[in-house]
Amino acid sequence: MVALGKASNAFLTWAASQGIETPLNLAERDDGRYVFCSEDIKAGQDLLSCPVSACIVADSLEGVAERLAYERQLGEKSKYAPYMDVLPTLDDDRLLSLPRFWDSKRLDLVTDGGQLLRRMKNDERKDIDQWALACVDSRANFLGDGTYAMTPLLDMINHDGSVQTRARIEKNKGFSGPGNVLHLSLGKDYSKGEEAFISYGNLANLDTLADYGFVTENNPCNSESIEVRSHFPITVYADGSIDAGSKANLRYYLANQEELEVFSTLEEGQGLGLLAKPISDRNELDVTSFIASTIAEASGEARAGANDTNDDRLIQKYLSERATLLDLALQRILAKYPGLEY
Repeated sequence: MVALGKASNAFLTWAASQGIETPLNLAERDDGRYVFCSEDIKAGQDLLSCPVSACIVADSLEGVAERLAYERQLGEKSKYAPYMDVLPTLDDDRLLSLPRFWDSKRLDLVTDGGQLLRRMKNDERKDIDQWALACVDSRANFLGDGTYAMTPLLDMINHDGSVQTRARIEKNKGFSGPGNVLHLSLGKDYSKGEEAFISYGNLANLDTLADYGFVTENNPCNSESIEVRSHFPITVYADGSIDAGSKANLRYYLANQEELEVFSTLEEGQGLGLLAKPISDRNELDVTSFIASTIAEASGEARAGANDTNDDRLIQKYLSERATLLDLALQRILAKYPGLEY
């Protein structure tokens, strides 16, 4: 922990003036700001109360980004100026850790079968201020009424996927007048002096890497996907199980002529139920062998990539966690099908 800087102290003064209340203390360290408990906090107790009037709110994430960019342009004239001053800039490691700002050389180190690149292409919005969009993607929250917000202080609490987090809106309980208040509480106790965490949602490592610039070890919400010949993904969940939809697609894709004739006699849509379970011993063995070989190849690529990126801890962790989960899936398959050839 280091002493709070001038900007952080000015932000806290501003936050109090906006009616933001919390039993948390703001602190700084080399990797950025975080919060710790100023007192014992019990499960269900408010971790943060923030008038919605203190938030930057819009009907969409893009709308929040546009409002954020506008407030930054206002400079010191903005109501949110002290908040703007503690947000990361485009030369800050907290934003530069997002893959959208990596150069091609670094992106080439990510041997995840193109999973990250596909995500980045899908999320790309060149028509929106890139600083504002990065801040929103990594910091905004859903308010539960169809709107999104940049909520001061909430966005400085770090993520732990195992922490049950609850948000609620209290109507017409605003600070110094009418308005709604956002309340945040947790499903666990914290002791005085402990760093407090919230869950940003059920996020896989791809999600946290793409939008937040970090990866969690042993992530209970992780999943990994492998694109199969550009047709569909094979998805592996955190417990090593395979997505039922992936199996159903492969059962159809690997069916022989006799098995396909069964589907030709059915009305459109009726064959989906048949694919939810094995359609023959032969087909199921082919499906399982295909999944095993695909997973083994993807795991090998991820493991090799992790071994080649010793100087890049973020990519190494991302690829190592991918390989570990894929290996778990393969172990589950081989436990059920000993001696499986793939």
